[in-house]
Amino acid sequence: MDPRVGGFSSTHLPMAPQVAKVRDLSRFGILPTDMANLRASISVGGLEVARYDIEIERLQKELNRLTSERHALASYAEVCRSALSPVHRMPNELLAYIFKWCFPHKLYSISLQTGTPAEEVDRICHRHLLELSRVCFRWHNAAMETPQLWSEMAVDMRVWDRCDIPVANLLRMLESSLDRGQQHPLTLDVYAVDPHQHSFFKLLSKHVQRWQTAILWGDDGNNGLRTSAGNLLQLKKLNIIGNWKDVEIFRAAPLLQEVTFIGGVDNLPKLPWPQIQRFTYKDFFANVSLSARLSLLHLLTSATSAKLSLDLNPSSIVPLGVSITSNLRYIQFELATTAGSTVAACQFLRNLTFPCLKSFGLFPRRYKNPPIWNSSQFISLATRSGFDSCLTHLVIHAIVTDDELLRCLEVLPKLLLLSITDCTSPGATQTVITNTLLTQLQCMSDARCLLVPDLQSLTLNTVLEFTDSVYLDLVLSRAGSEGELTFIANLWWLEARRRDVAAEVLEEITKLTTRGAFIFNRGEWNINTRLM
Repeated sequence: MDPRVGGFSSTHLPMAPQVAKVRDLSRFGILPTDMANLRASISVGGLEVARYDIEIERLQKELNRLTSERHALASYAEVCRSALSPVHRMPNELLAYIFKWCFPHKLYSISLQTGTPAEEVDRICHRHLLELSRVCFRWHNAAMETPQLWSEMAVDMRVWDRCDIPVANLLRMLESSLDRGQQHPLTLDVYAVDPHQHSFFKLLSKHVQRWQTAILWGDDGNNGLRTSAGNLLQLKKLNIIGNWKDVEIFRAAPLLQEVTFIGGVDNLPKLPWPQIQRFTYKDFFANVSLSARLSLLHLLTSATSAKLSLDLNPSSIVPLGVSITSNLRYIQFELATTAGSTVAACQFLRNLTFPCLKSFGLFPRRYKNPPIWNSSQFISLATRSGFDSCLTHLVIHAIVTDDELLRCLEVLPKLLLLSITDCTSPGATQTVITNTLLTQLQCMSDARCLLVPDLQSLTLNTVLEFTDSVYLDLVLSRAGSEGELTFIANLWWLEARRRDVAAEVLEEITKLTTRGAFIFNRGEWNINTRLM
């Protein structure tokens, strides 16, 4: 027997020469002389083949058994390995924290661009949590019984009528998701429109005690939220877009301190103005009186910061009826100007006074041309407001010359942070970040700084019209020694630049960071690098 075949073999197996001899008979057409032996081989071959079939069947069953047992052993080893996995020793709180990082943030943020009906269904039911809950019983409990994971809700009703799921089912799914949040503070981002707006707000009002941050797009939802009055006990941050005129439910929100409103000033809801700390207002209605929009500053009696984004045209820029004095500490203006209004864009400053202001910023509205900076108006504002003793931050992205800006800096001796952006719009015929400006910002050889002596941070968003050596001299004169206050220099170059900073200059400046009293950042400028 041949051990290679598991102990089974036939004694009638032909040898190779024997097979070759018989093949030759067929190939040459020769009649065999030993017919009896050939007939016997045929008869025996059939019986032996049958024996082989039986043995093969037996061995196949054995192979199947071995394969099955091998799979069982491998599966059991994997189960044991899984049972010993560190994830099973992880506290449920940590597991839920990891689940939170699986949150698809982009999906849960509403914008002007509508999403797809499928995305809307996914965010209403929190599909990512439902999928995690299917992994195992423990993950199911962690996903379903952690209210924090269900504490963010985004709804875009603009696509509801295009969903394959009926609106009644969408509302039930939404109710289930809200109920799983239990009493955890709720963050909302909602775009509500008719015809299902009333039913939606009626459902949402059942959880109004949980509202902590609310972003509400659309029109007046007072009919559905009327029963919510007096129950906004946890609301701290409110963003509202649209027509909320005469809506009063936000007036009784004891913790509300931060408000953003986008829309016409006449469509503001009733707000608890004395407690508002941070207020942002954006309008897209240049025909509305500037006086009406700036009068909002009168209402901000306790606020520390405000950001006003305004569209201006010649008819809206008229002398204000009254002067406005505000105790704000941080103010930022974003201006969009039309033809004929750019020169007058800063004229409204003549009626404003900020005796407590620490930070002043002027920017263009996004994708709009920068306004023209009026140094005379700003100096007048600085004089009557006492900026020489209080203003520490100045951020300017406007059309202005280096000489004009230097005049303004002369009245700001307490300035700690200065951020300047070169303008590349058609109205900007001259850059502001020049050798003249940088030279005047240098400290003298005797360590005296004639201009903004206490400057700690200088940000330049620039087209690189200056000379590298002049900028290097400025940095060297401002960078302190070890143990002194840290000086921060941010050099961001705009896309419109016509050259690059010399590599050896950047290397020389970078070496200064080893002193420990200097920080240098550089690179391409984008909207996110803007400092305020």
